[in-house]
Amino acid sequence: MRARNHDKPGMTHDDGDRPSDRTIATRMPLAAAAPLDIGHYLAFSQGDTLHRVEIGPDGLVIGRQPPADLVIPQAEISRRHCRIDVDGDRAFIADLASTNGTFLAGERVQHPTRLRNGSQIRLGSFPLRYERRDRHEAAGEAELASELRRAADYVRAILPQPLSTGPVRTEWWFVPSAQLGGDAFGYQFLDDDTFAGFVLDVSGHGIGAALHAANVANVLRRRGLPGVDFHDPAQVAAGTNAMFPMEDHNGLMLTLWYFTYHLPTRLLRFCACGHHPSYLIAPGATEPVPLWLRSPAIGMLPTANWAVGRAELPPGSRIYVFSDGAFELVAANGQRWVIEDLRQIMREPEQPGLSEAQRLYQAVRAAARPGPLDDDFSVLVVRFD
Repeated sequence: MRARNHDKPGMTHDDGDRPSDRTIATRMPLAAAAPLDIGHYLAFSQGDTLHRVEIGPDGLVIGRQPPADLVIPQAEISRRHCRIDVDGDRAFIADLASTNGTFLAGERVQHPTRLRNGSQIRLGSFPLRYERRDRHEAAGEAELASELRRAADYVRAILPQPLSTGPVRTEWWFVPSAQLGGDAFGYQFLDDDTFAGFVLDVSGHGIGAALHAANVANVLRRRGLPGVDFHDPAQVAAGTNAMFPMEDHNGLMLTLWYFTYHLPTRLLRFCACGHHPSYLIAPGATEPVPLWLRSPAIGMLPTANWAVGRAELPPGSRIYVFSDGAFELVAANGQRWVIEDLRQIMREPEQPGLSEAQRLYQAVRAAARPGPLDDDFSVLVVRFD
């Protein structure tokens, strides 16, 4: 291989092929890639948790109760429903005379059938997915999932207890997504006359977003913004923005809906910092009224002006404050939801024996496609008696 000889100032050369003009390049042999350690897995969701189970060399029996190897306690699944056997790098599924059938890619399994990577399996209406995965990769994902669960537990630990008595009552529902988003919320009495609360949503997913959300929530909960009057939503927004610029926090910004409620005057004041509307339902009304004024998100700009909205709340009013994970989802029919879809659920009557926050979650969960929700689900409902 001939190297190109570049001129430099003050140097001359000829075009001869002298040994000094030649450069011999050798290609170093590439290190052999480590062989993959392939395993066979079944992936499925229960509630909002994704599970992955390895199929061992002795195969796997799926059924409603033991002695099945994988127990899925649902009435439509037979006691011994189906079996998956492994033969080297191949896997086969066979129905075990189940009542509701075993389906592969929509077709009922009549005889042992080979599974392909990503094959969609359905037992009655319960979905599973077959995967061939490198065991090291699967173990890494399992470790990450464990870390995400620990981070989610930490976020849950800082959430406040519901208030079931008094002039202001609260209820909430929080379900982290499989990837763990950046939701957090809180509330407290600032003094005898003023109640304050917030819902925030950090951009992105994962442990970093979750821990950043918990950090911001702790600062707000402890009123740890220097020189800020927490009775003033605009001061809280400006103080939070000054403490948490995105360039100092791995590019993470956040939206925030912060409010105060003055009991003697029944006046609600709020800032929607890059956040979508919250909604007010007054007694006797069925139409949720949006509470929103455009303001920038937290952490994007060095300084900004945050608009403060106001609303007088008749006795018996309630407000719904939530993250975008409550409405930005894909429904079972493949349609993407918008905030109006959640607003339609708010219009429906309350259900006795069920908190309003839980009712919203159950309605969203029923409408969404199977599997964990795409983002954290956070809904805070505050009642003003």
